[in-house]
Order: sequence, then C-alpha cells, then structure tokens
Amino acid sequence: MSQGEGKGARWWIACAVGALLTAAPTVMFGADRDAALLACRTIADDAARLACFDRESAPLATHAAAPALSPEQKFGLGAAVVADKEAELGRPRESEATAVEGRLVAITAGADGRFVFTLDNGQVWRQLSADSDLLLAVGAHVTVVRGALGSFVLRSPSTRSCKVTRIR
Repeated sequence: MSQGEGKGARWWIACAVGALLTAAPTVMFGADRDAALLACRTIADDAARLACFDRESAPLATHAAAPALSPEQKFGLGAAVVADKEAELGRPRESEATAVEGRLVAITAGADGRFVFTLDNGQVWRQLSADSDLLLAVGAHVTVVRGALGSFVLRSPSTRSCKVTRIR
C-alpha cells in the first residue's frame, strides 16, 4: 500500500468514527445518555468539552421543546389521530376538552349544500347534513360540543345547531 492510499484509508476511518459518534446520541436512552453527558465533564480542552456537551444534550433539548397538544387541539380528532400526534411529539396524554368556543373566520358552502366552518383557532368543521338553518355569519361566536355516540354539535348564539365533523 502506498503512502497516498494510507492517508485515504485513515480519512475514511475518521469519517466512519465521526458518523458513529454523531449517531450515538440517537440510539442511546436513559442511563447511557446520562453517562455520555457526564463523560463530557472529563474533557480538558474547553472547545472539545463544549462540543461534547452540545452534541450529547441536543436530543434532550429537542424533546423538551416539542409542544404538547392542548385539549382544544385534540377536540374533534379521532383517538387514533390524537395518539399518533402525541406519539410523534413523545408527550403523555392530557385530559380531553368537552367543548370548544370560537369565532367564525370563514364559512364556505360546498357543492353538496353542506357548510364548512373555520374557527379563529384554526379548526375546520364540516356540516354533516345540509338540512340545517343555522343563519350564521363570519364573526359569529359558536360553540362545538360533544354529542351522543362520539358526534359533535356546532351551536350558534341563537341556540340553533347542526352536527359537524372536524376535518382539520
């Protein structure tokens, strides 16, 4: 092996070791992660010690910064969708809301005669049947409550209501 080939092999080995060290925090859990973080304290060089702390603590910071789903954000979504979203965030389940209040920022009529209601909190609800006479306007205050058998009811200030399903 010539001298140039030896340098290339060492470079590849150094890259492989660097990749392994970079990937290590993503596969370590619990005590292993704590041990790796504490091991950074033994590094004498300031810059190397700081780099070690940054590398080892990065997974902790991203996990802690993940926002939890509020009861309002979960309201109207199926249990499977909520479980998936919470699993993505790595968060425990919170209590469920029994109602959501908001102002209408948009009302859209579908081709089938059913309305789509957009609330100021970003939730979008679709009317289940076109046989309701809600008489709502943009800016109206509405409440969406749980109905029987897992359904949801959108109530207007005039106490008129219609069954809805959350689409976003």
